[in-house]
Amino acid sequence: MMIGMMVIGMKKDRQWRIRLNYFRQRYGLIISLMIAILISIFLSVQLWQTPGHVSQKRQITNTQQEEAIGKNLGNVYSLSKLTFNGKSQNLSVLDYQTVSSKLISRVKGWHLKYKGDQKLSKNAYLQSLSKNNMIVMSFSDSVSGSVIKNVFGKDIKIANNVMIDHVRLPQGGTNVVLYNDAHHKIYHYQGTDVVQTIKKVKSSERAVSVDYRWIGEHVVTAPIGRIQLQTHSYLLDSDDTMSQLLKIFPDGGKRTVANDQEILTYTNGDNQRMTRNMTTGIINYDAYGINDHVDQVGQRQRQGYQWLVDLHQLTDDLYYFEETNNAKSLMYRLFVNGLPVFNQTDNGTVQVKQKPNQHEQIILSQYSLRVPLPTDNKSKVTLPTMDEEINKLMAAGVDKTDIQKILLGYRWRLNPENQIVTLEPTWYFEQDNVWRSVDSWLADKGGQ
Repeated sequence: MMIGMMVIGMKKDRQWRIRLNYFRQRYGLIISLMIAILISIFLSVQLWQTPGHVSQKRQITNTQQEEAIGKNLGNVYSLSKLTFNGKSQNLSVLDYQTVSSKLISRVKGWHLKYKGDQKLSKNAYLQSLSKNNMIVMSFSDSVSGSVIKNVFGKDIKIANNVMIDHVRLPQGGTNVVLYNDAHHKIYHYQGTDVVQTIKKVKSSERAVSVDYRWIGEHVVTAPIGRIQLQTHSYLLDSDDTMSQLLKIFPDGGKRTVANDQEILTYTNGDNQRMTRNMTTGIINYDAYGINDHVDQVGQRQRQGYQWLVDLHQLTDDLYYFEETNNAKSLMYRLFVNGLPVFNQTDNGTVQVKQKPNQHEQIILSQYSLRVPLPTDNKSKVTLPTMDEEINKLMAAGVDKTDIQKILLGYRWRLNPENQIVTLEPTWYFEQDNVWRSVDSWLADKGGQ
């Protein structure tokens, strides 16, 4: 009986091998071709998603990619002002990054339950924002609800395209309020599941007394007295932006000279073009045939961040500065000690512009700031108050209603002999969507 079972088993084994050989002969070639095709498709997709093929639709919500870069979307669209509202005065923190990071970290652990919204008069809106015993965190310009979710937690209930300018936190309690300057609208949230409160988070010693006021369509914090700020110096850095970008373009560039400026133009098929101004260091990168279907504010701000990733612009000191035309134009600037850096030739900036017919243009610079040089107290500058600067502008013929914004910033001055950039603190104002330093504008006006 045992022998019979062994014979049956051997017959079955032989039949199985015969069937396997038959299957291989009939279908083996087809299966091999299918595997080869799948591998080819996979490799093509990986190649198409490299910076050399940025016209392909990109995944701009990949958290793992953000974490791998080290500076995620929430960091780029970070806060630019932090104010502690007190009974006798409001203190705006100069070195706010450390304190604001601690606040965000704690609030991000809360569950924020939506309690409703209100549309207020401009005066009531200002009073709500300046309420006592509150901490107000302000963005450089309006950010979308999509960005707010990234900063404060993805479970917060807010539409992706709602624009927010300020976040008010209680020094005691868990009521959080979001503010939209354009429509004087506020959004109320109640923090629950609170692990850590923010009651013991204190202001920094480096703070100035301010009040809240409307300038144009935005609420700003205006220093009440004159303020002293440090001048800084840096070595000029011609970073590796070009070496990264040139990997996209196989040609060596076509050289032209116009208006005493040397221009190199690179192309990669019909979808990509780059011009490099060898005189100023400004780079214009154009991508055509973009099929990302980005047509909302929240999407555009995420898209802007993705361009910073693709073009290797995520530096430690580059942050979101402003948006215009429903975020069809986005500006990112270098910030030093919490203040934006301005330059006549756009060094230290990245502009992302969404143009018609699936065309996007990114304007950036190959020059940045590298090594900070030692400074001393002798290089401090005492600046006038905001009111003093506005009065000077009005006396020179500027209508106050034409001033869109006014803020403190650093002016970039380059010494070409030693390649040292000096950053001088001064007041800047925006008129007709153009930023100018107050003193330079007044000097030009006086020379006319």
